[in-house]
Amino acid sequence: MKTSSALVLLTCVASAYGHFVITGVIGANGVQTLGFGVTNNTLRTGTTEQPFQLDTPVLKNLKDDPCGATLQGGSIDIATAMTTALTQGGGSLPSFTADGTANLQVHQVNADGGGPYTVMVNADATGTSWVPATVLVQAPGSNGILHGGPANVPFSAQIPAGTKCTGGADGATCLLRINNGGTGNTLSLAQGAGPFGGCVALTQAQSAVAVNGTGAATGAAATSGSAAVTTGKKNKAPKGFKKPRFASRFFAPSVEAREARVRTYRSIQLLQDISELVARADLTADLIDEIKTATGTAIDIPIDNLAGHDDSADLGGNSTVPTGAVLTTQQAVDLKKAVQDAIATALTILSSGGAVNAVNGQDLAATDKANSDADAALLDGTLTSINLGNAGVGTFQTAVVDSLLGPRASLVLSLSMR
Repeated sequence: MKTSSALVLLTCVASAYGHFVITGVIGANGVQTLGFGVTNNTLRTGTTEQPFQLDTPVLKNLKDDPCGATLQGGSIDIATAMTTALTQGGGSLPSFTADGTANLQVHQVNADGGGPYTVMVNADATGTSWVPATVLVQAPGSNGILHGGPANVPFSAQIPAGTKCTGGADGATCLLRINNGGTGNTLSLAQGAGPFGGCVALTQAQSAVAVNGTGAATGAAATSGSAAVTTGKKNKAPKGFKKPRFASRFFAPSVEAREARVRTYRSIQLLQDISELVARADLTADLIDEIKTATGTAIDIPIDNLAGHDDSADLGGNSTVPTGAVLTTQQAVDLKKAVQDAIATALTILSSGGAVNAVNGQDLAATDKANSDADAALLDGTLTSINLGNAGVGTFQTAVVDSLLGPRASLVLSLSMR
C-alpha cells in the first residue's frame, strides 16, 4: 500500500458530502453558460467539501429554493441567476436543439454525485411549476453513488413535445432542473446529504445550428460564451484568480481535537484499507460483511451513549441507568441496525462496478494530492471556511461529538510510514 498520511485519511473520513455541478450548458446556437450558482472560481481537482464543493447546488429544500442553495452563495435566486447566465452568454442564453434537446456537461465531484439523474422542466422560468423531461444521455452512477471521481461527463435531456417556453426576457425561456434524488430517485443514497444538481436556462427563441457528436456547437458561433465554461481540462485556478479562504466545517483547531475523531490506530488502519479497496472496486462479499461488522460495532458506542448507556462502564454498558437519554434502548437498537444496513448498502453499490464507475475519472493519486493540499491549508490556517447556509450543511458541536464517542486512543504519529 502507498504511503498515506493521517491528514489525507482524516480528510476522507470527515468529508462525507459529495455532489455534482453543471459546468456547461451547450446551446445549439453556440452560446455556452454555467448552471445556476456555479462559478469558474471553484477548483475541480479534488473531492472534499472545502474547496471543491463550494458552488454545488444542494436541493434540500425545493419549496424555498427551487434551484437549490450553495455553500458560497446561499439560496440561489432565479432572477439573479438568469441575469448571470445572460452575462455568461454574452447577452444570449443557450438554445435547445430543434427537437427540444438540451446538451450539458456535468462535473461529478465524488461519491454521492452519481447518477441516475432525473430532469424537470419549468416552462415559465419562475421555478414554481415543474413537469418531467426525458433523459437522453445519462451520467454514470448507481443509486446516486459514484466511484472514481472527480470526472466530467456529457448529459442531455429533452423537454416534452409541444412544450412552449414563455419565461425570461425573451419570453421564450425554460428552466431545467437536474436532480440525483427526489421523487424520481427514491432509492438514491445521495438524498441523505443532498440531493444535488441544479437549474439551467435555455431558450427556444434562437435558431439551432448543427451540433457535433459531443453535443458542442460547430462553426464560428461555438466560441461564444466559452470562457464561462469549465471544460474539465483546466483543473487549475483561472489566471488572476485568488484562492478564497476556507476551512472544512469538520476542521478542529488543534491536533488533539483532530485526534479525537478516531478511536484507535487500528480503526485508522481499517479505514485506510477500506479506502484502498474501494479505489480498486475490489470489495468482495466477505470483505463487505467484515466491514459491516466492524463499523457496526464501532457505531454502537455513540448510539448507546444517546440511549444513556456507557459502553466503557466497568460492569458493561447495560449496567448503567439511563438519565436524560435522547433515545430509548429500543430506538438505539433500531438505529444501530439501520445505520449498519445503510453502510452495507453503500459498500455493495461501490463494489458493483459497471455503471457505478466514473467515466474519464481523474487519476486517484492526483485527487489524493489535491485533497491533501487543501487539508494542509486548513490545518495551518491559511484558509478559512465558506458556508453561507441553507445548503443543507450544518456544523456539528465538537464537544457533543466527543462526549458521545467516549475515551479515545492517541493518534499514532508513525501512521504515515505504513
